[in-house]
Amino acid sequence: MWRNQVVAIQYLYQKYGHDHSAADLPTSESLRAAFGAQFDSRRWQQWVTLAAAVDGFPRHLGIHSGGLVISRAPLFRRIPIEPASMEDRTVVQWDKDSLELAGWMKLDVLGLRMLAAISDACDIIAGQTGQRPDLPALRLDDPAVYAMIRRGETIGVFQVESRAQASLIPRFKTRSFADLTVQIALIRPGPVQANMVHPYLRRREGTERPSYLHPKLKTALHDSLGIILFQEDVLKVARDLAGFTPGEGELLRRALSHKRAGEQIERFREKFIEGAQHQGVSETIAKQVFAQLKAFGGYSFSKAHAAAFAVLTYWSAWLRCYHPLAFFAGLLRHQPMGFYPAHTVVADAQRFGLQFLPVDLRYSQSQVTVEGDAIRLGLDYVHGLGAEHIETIETERQRRPFRSLADLVKRTSLERRQVEALVQAGGLDYWGERRQLLWDIAEAYRLARRPAELPLRISDEQPNLPPMDATARQAAAFAATGVSLDGHLTTSRRDAFTRAGARPIGELPRLRQGQSVKIGGLIVARQHPPTAKGFAFLAIEDQDGIVNVIVAPDVYAQYREAMRHPFVIVEGVFQRDHGAINVLAKKVVEV
Repeated sequence: MWRNQVVAIQYLYQKYGHDHSAADLPTSESLRAAFGAQFDSRRWQQWVTLAAAVDGFPRHLGIHSGGLVISRAPLFRRIPIEPASMEDRTVVQWDKDSLELAGWMKLDVLGLRMLAAISDACDIIAGQTGQRPDLPALRLDDPAVYAMIRRGETIGVFQVESRAQASLIPRFKTRSFADLTVQIALIRPGPVQANMVHPYLRRREGTERPSYLHPKLKTALHDSLGIILFQEDVLKVARDLAGFTPGEGELLRRALSHKRAGEQIERFREKFIEGAQHQGVSETIAKQVFAQLKAFGGYSFSKAHAAAFAVLTYWSAWLRCYHPLAFFAGLLRHQPMGFYPAHTVVADAQRFGLQFLPVDLRYSQSQVTVEGDAIRLGLDYVHGLGAEHIETIETERQRRPFRSLADLVKRTSLERRQVEALVQAGGLDYWGERRQLLWDIAEAYRLARRPAELPLRISDEQPNLPPMDATARQAAAFAATGVSLDGHLTTSRRDAFTRAGARPIGELPRLRQGQSVKIGGLIVARQHPPTAKGFAFLAIEDQDGIVNVIVAPDVYAQYREAMRHPFVIVEGVFQRDHGAINVLAKKVVEV
């Protein structure tokens, strides 16, 4: 308990008391407000003092999932190592900073599920056409691909499917690979925190002329219209304005991106201001520029990183544009990933005319497959079925078809909940109606597991169960698989939306700016980013599509419980900003 209290106060110290020294921390009004009257007790004062003493220490030890250290000689001869949690793996005992100080070469390997989705999509295309797309050979200037992005058809497309990107796309109007690189780099915490997004957009649109805090910045920031967008810009600004060497600029960039480099940043700040003044730049301008660098440095992309991501964005967009069936099949094989849940990906694909086939014990493979012009859900979409269970099903199915529930249970040893999930998913519809099958599961287990027939007479009389209606079938399938193939999930709430006067999302483009509106739908994404000054953002979906909902801090505080429910009605104000449509929420109620 003692340790937990220290950690709690350390957290609050970092959040509320970072402008105070350890000596005067116990008198911090913000901490007193956070803890209440108990804060003044002797025990709590001791806890606060302890928390201040350990502030800056590592909170815990962790292993980088993709960090590699490269050595000519065996590592154990040079660096202390120890067994990792994974069998037959070892981990270096030094942290990344110590390795760097000692001159060791290390790499961080980034794992992206989108790479696997793209590879699977190409495999599917090869299976259909006999020719695998050579994505690295693609020209990055296909007008149809950029036109699709400008239309906002980007769900599932790497890096440009998020709520923020959806709002940016109509204004940014991406037309080239260079545009795509900037678009990806722009929606990052660095440019957002430094208030650089909207000035860049205004300058790109021509409504604001590029400006520079000092003429010396023009060379460094000319290509980005006077805005700091990439990590390389930090090096250029430090070089041109403050006379930093390339090495000093790199150290500054690293310090700016480090969470606990406060003292180091202050030393660079003094050196930066002194160097700028030496080059004829006023102290005021130097401080303003350094403040921008500090705000920007929290998290941002290098240009090379943004360009590498832009390549994956283009490839995934190209696949969606020209091979949507394979693209969505590959995407659904690797859920969860990206910004939206699997049911939203399916709904988007259906809006664009793609057909889906449900789980079927006779035909479904372990993963999503393509059958003709339709996508077939795989057995891995049935909740509770693991890789071993699926392998058993496939092995037994190759021997001979399953003849009944009892045969399935006996040959696979599936647990009852797993068989129930298969029934709810529709995987056994060819044996009968789902409600009746669920009733028959108990008898199937009795038949499959009894050692021998006993001379007892059992009534063959069956209960007269009404079949599931469409809503019940949809709910059962969604509960079992996480997706809905028989209509959008909001169809079950359509009457409630209509009674409340909610408009379908498809009608929103016809509204005028500032008009009051009600919408009803399913919350498919929630965001409450620390860079948004208390604002929250919802992505609301119905059968027509998705709309972004902006929730101000006071509205969020009042309706945060309602926003935890899946189906809501939002009452607010319609907004159109350079073609991007939003609703500013005034009220949120659950349905």
